[in-house]
Amino acid sequence: MMRTANNGLYRLFARAGVLVLTVIFLGILGAGCETKPPSIGELDEIYVFADSVDWPDYQHALDTLFGKITLMPVAEKEYLIRWRPFSEFEQYKTRKNLMLIARLDSKLPVSAEVSSLLSEEIKAGITSGKYFYIPQKDVWALEQYVVFLVAPTKNDMIQRLYDLGQLVYDDFEKAYYNRLRNQMFRYMENKDLEEYLAKHFPFTLRLQPDYILVDESLEERYVWLRRFQQLPNGLIDRSIVVHWMPYTDTIRITYDWIVKQRNRLAAKLYEGDVIVEEETRLVKGTFGNRYHQWPCLRLEGTWKNMKHLIGGPFRTIVFVDKKTNRIYMIDFYVTAPGRRKKPLLDQLEVIAHSFRLVEKAGKQTAGLGLSGG
Repeated sequence: MMRTANNGLYRLFARAGVLVLTVIFLGILGAGCETKPPSIGELDEIYVFADSVDWPDYQHALDTLFGKITLMPVAEKEYLIRWRPFSEFEQYKTRKNLMLIARLDSKLPVSAEVSSLLSEEIKAGITSGKYFYIPQKDVWALEQYVVFLVAPTKNDMIQRLYDLGQLVYDDFEKAYYNRLRNQMFRYMENKDLEEYLAKHFPFTLRLQPDYILVDESLEERYVWLRRFQQLPNGLIDRSIVVHWMPYTDTIRITYDWIVKQRNRLAAKLYEGDVIVEEETRLVKGTFGNRYHQWPCLRLEGTWKNMKHLIGGPFRTIVFVDKKTNRIYMIDFYVTAPGRRKKPLLDQLEVIAHSFRLVEKAGKQTAGLGLSGG
């Protein structure tokens, strides 16, 4: 069963002064009414289909958006861009993330195929700059994210990637974390440990089944949770600590303050880990979702341990809950020699964002997930 954009359904929404078109197809490029298979591949890989003569001109803009370099401590790209020619589309169409980049003035394979799906009205909107990108879910496979980027010419596409690419990135990241959370908690979670945290501490978290409580102290106000995963090619160590303390107006939460607190905690719990400050940055943001958000500061960087001659990436989120007058610090790190670490840190990010406060009566408050959750 096939339907083109001419008889599809459209939903328009405004974002930062730009109208984004969501086209709801019953069939796109061969996607029909049959049962769709599960998507395959890695969540942090994006397979890009762009005409071969155009791809070199688009690559830098996409690398700037999705391929930002972070130290883990070895440099890693945030997301992995994989260009493929359209002749290989059937082979890759069930991957978790697809991007199709087309221009209206071209008869080359990708551009021609995407253009054939669009009505004249939509093409006119693209030409005028009213429309630019079309995000879709589960087009050829389940748990899949597909985005169509369409511009009148190559130069227009390059300009719009730089001008509007952040919108494309933000939508992708939201879909990435939502699917990661679903993947992590689809079948099981550690309800017993979650309930233990809620009963004994002022918060709880969602945890996968194999997380264990390594250390805890109400007096020193911390909880340390850890997951060891032994694989054929090495050990993966995921660790997350929640630490809290009374807040007073005399405390100034700065980069130096967070580094000092993190190093102090690491000296006790992590056998002397220290932050590598030249590889660490401070980021201002918010922690929470549409139900509840706190202003927060984040440290993102690397740590080292000279005693054990190891190191790795970490993230530390610090915020003040004014209702309870407490500072919360959620710190997590990964040790995984010889392995890409950014996806592992993202799993801990999902757990951190499942943080919710627990009142004395046992009622949970301020339920949190990542944006869109």
